[in-house]
Amino acid sequence: MKMKRVITYLFCLFAVMFAMSACGSKSITIKLGGDNKTTEEDSDEKESTEDESVPTVEESTVDKTSTMPVSEQVPQTTQVQTQAAEPATAMTQVLTTLYVVNCNESITLRTADSTSAKEIRQIPLGAAVSFMENAANGFYKVSYNGSTGYALASYLSVDPYNHYVASTTAATDTSWTGKVVRCNEFITLRKTPSTKGEEITKIPLGAIVTVYSGADNGFYYINYDGIEGYALASYIDTY
Repeated sequence: MKMKRVITYLFCLFAVMFAMSACGSKSITIKLGGDNKTTEEDSDEKESTEDESVPTVEESTVDKTSTMPVSEQVPQTTQVQTQAAEPATAMTQVLTTLYVVNCNESITLRTADSTSAKEIRQIPLGAAVSFMENAANGFYKVSYNGSTGYALASYLSVDPYNHYVASTTAATDTSWTGKVVRCNEFITLRKTPSTKGEEITKIPLGAIVTVYSGADNGFYYINYDGIEGYALASYIDTY
């Protein structure tokens, strides 16, 4: 009876081994009293473990949001900040002061660089104008007391005293005698009809002068003690 059980056990064992060998994938050695695995199973498990330990590259780590080169992905604010850092290149126009010279009383400010152009106003002898630019036909573009136009360059100079032509001394029948009044001590005789004109001398209160011309820019052209020049008309009355 015992022998029959052993034979049956061995027969089952051989049947299982035959079935496993027929599959051709794995071979298992079964020992009595234990469930030990073969070397091939151990090798398969190691390979499986190594495969699981290999890190998987996730697609989320790849930036697919933009195909633009890195150099082109600079924020627009960078450009704005760069432009703001650049110093302004616009320069304020610097106007040169010129003075009316070489005329008897005044010159004409015109709408264009031509002697036939319409007159804007008169600019008195000795008056200061702001030079803006050169113009054609011997004219300068200038500004005077808020008016902009064209004046002949030959009557304008950076030096109000050089080549200055004072009003021609009038004939004795048009001149008259005046007296210095309404001042504290004296008034100033100047080279040009302007309070900025160069001083020639002082004329004391009560002094007698000869007036040769009418008021030009608020000044008389006079003679005092043999010296000719300009003095403010408001301080000279008829003697």
